[in-house]
Amino acid sequence: MKKQLVILLTFLMSLVSFSLEYHISSIDIKGNREVPIEVITGNLQSKVGDEYTTNNMVMDYQRIKSLPYINDVTIFPKLENSKIKLVVEVKEEKDAAELLKKENILPMSERVRVDKSLIISSIDIYGNLHISREEILKQIPVKVGSYFSKTKILEGQRNLINTGHFRSVQPEVYKEGDGVSVQYTLDENQIITGVILEGNTKYDTEELLKLIKTKPGEIYNINTLREDKDRIIKKYHEDGYTLAKVVNIDINSNMELVITLSEGIIRDVEYKKMVTKQKGARRQANDVQLKTENFIVERELELKEGEVFNQKDYDQTVRNLMRSGAFKNIKPEYKSIPGDPNGVKVVLLIDEDRTAMLQGSVSYGSAVGLVGSVSIKDTNYKGRGQNLGFTFEKSSEDYTSISLSFRDPWIKGTDFVSWGWNVYKQEDEDDDTFQHYDSSIYGGTISIGKGLSRYLRFELGLKIERVEEEDEDGNRTQDYNYVSMTPSVIYDTRNNYLDPTSGNYAKFGIEVGQYFGTSVGRTYDYNGSGINGDNDAFAKATLELRKYHQGFFKNNTMAYRLVMGMGTDSLKYQQLYATGGANSLRGYEYGHLRGQDQFILNIENRTAINDFLGLVLFYDIGRSWYHGDSTDKGIENSTGDGFPNDMKQSAGVGLRIKTPIGPIRLDFGFPIGDPEENGMQFFFNMGQMF
Repeated sequence: MKKQLVILLTFLMSLVSFSLEYHISSIDIKGNREVPIEVITGNLQSKVGDEYTTNNMVMDYQRIKSLPYINDVTIFPKLENSKIKLVVEVKEEKDAAELLKKENILPMSERVRVDKSLIISSIDIYGNLHISREEILKQIPVKVGSYFSKTKILEGQRNLINTGHFRSVQPEVYKEGDGVSVQYTLDENQIITGVILEGNTKYDTEELLKLIKTKPGEIYNINTLREDKDRIIKKYHEDGYTLAKVVNIDINSNMELVITLSEGIIRDVEYKKMVTKQKGARRQANDVQLKTENFIVERELELKEGEVFNQKDYDQTVRNLMRSGAFKNIKPEYKSIPGDPNGVKVVLLIDEDRTAMLQGSVSYGSAVGLVGSVSIKDTNYKGRGQNLGFTFEKSSEDYTSISLSFRDPWIKGTDFVSWGWNVYKQEDEDDDTFQHYDSSIYGGTISIGKGLSRYLRFELGLKIERVEEEDEDGNRTQDYNYVSMTPSVIYDTRNNYLDPTSGNYAKFGIEVGQYFGTSVGRTYDYNGSGINGDNDAFAKATLELRKYHQGFFKNNTMAYRLVMGMGTDSLKYQQLYATGGANSLRGYEYGHLRGQDQFILNIENRTAINDFLGLVLFYDIGRSWYHGDSTDKGIENSTGDGFPNDMKQSAGVGLRIKTPIGPIRLDFGFPIGDPEENGMQFFFNMGQMF
């Protein structure tokens, strides 16, 4: 008795502290050897599905303890999954079997022994008010005149419970002459007068009621009710409301079935750094602090406080954040809010990628020779989503390049407004032309853009450049300046700017410019010299299309790019479209083909072998050509009929080595079907080609 009181008092204190109502999910009988389970459960006031009360438990204790074949009993509740499991432990009297026989109850030991020695003389059904006897007997595998079988009698009990029509089913067996009488005492579920839905805001009650089969005026069936619950939740989940759930099903005093929903209303959205502690490393104080500032994450959120959580909004939020290239992984956590059954806190665990890098490299390109480079880049400068970079390159073939660039893709506090600038200097020798052999270019650009939607934006760029050229003998060819303006429209749905695997990209721009300050060297100061010395206006229209989708298997991506351009006759040599090299036609040197017009098609099959290494197979086709009477040519390879005739082709293989700032690109290209060109071209660069 002391054990009983201690368990009871402990449990009562936990119930009072939370002030909650609990229902009984199951009753577990332990310690009985001779006393049948149905005899014990039949004497219990507490039933499965009832609300748990201490008064009923005290009454149960007194009833079981008063049975002549029970020496002692302990009853205690266990809280499991917000419901009560009632445990009844009995200690039988030594002569429990004889005491049971005196009350015409077959003890358990005799039920096992007399399997074929007793005949069932009758089957009686009690407690059925709306379910017919015939329907009940269909669920009972024993028949009048058959041998007694404890297993089949209990099977009948399970079958009847599994119909869903009954709260409890208690079988009992009594001696009756030379046979036994089997009795089933039933407790039918109630007839409901109506169905009420609570907590639904995304769908009208009438719409949800059409989904369920439970109807007023019928006995409610627990199996049907379970299916109704699943249909309602399926409706929510199919539309993206994946946190919606049925929190309670009850019958009120008017015998109405009340289904209470929690749709999962967002009360708060929080973002934290995903902590991946290395073995043996000590956690630092700033391990949970994001480098990225809050406003960068907040402006990408599709999840709104006060709205019902929708998985589609969450997925779009992840896509928005991952597109920037500043994050490696994002995982959600959903936390319930005490005292608010309808509310949820959404926590985004963010794993930031390394975006700041000091890098030095030595590489080789067929056109530029051995190249050494130093670059400092940060694609999430000061955690504000800005790009800042400095690059210096020097080759063994008199190629030098230096640049400093900045871009803010979304100015804080604006409606998708961006801006950026770039200043650069480049010195190069081009052995494909005599007149333009040695060039020095100094320039800068500035741009501003406005997002028209999440994927569509307009940009306006301003460019000013100074060009100085000499021929192969060191004679000055021409010096000139130009200024241009380029309005462009960009559509971009790529899932990642640095290494996309799905999505589309389209850009159309028209560059309109004016040459000024042109000065031609004396050697070329005559018509027919191949030098355009006029201060003319010029224009170039360029369309670029890209597409990415999954390839032949997981981690395999197909990528396509189409570039088409057309320029005016007044274009000077350095502003012509150049085809050939690492970013266009990889079986040819950079600038192998030049002209006022251009057509290029690139097809790549990209396979991620592991987290660090990728393999690429590629095919390129295209060329640049002249369409007009420009005098500023000086390159024999660009002669021809133009598109679609005399297209140049190349194919090859490449490796992609992933680093914190994007993949390193190694490409080996070979010309196809060109008798004048043979041999391999090798290119080393950063990032995917497109």
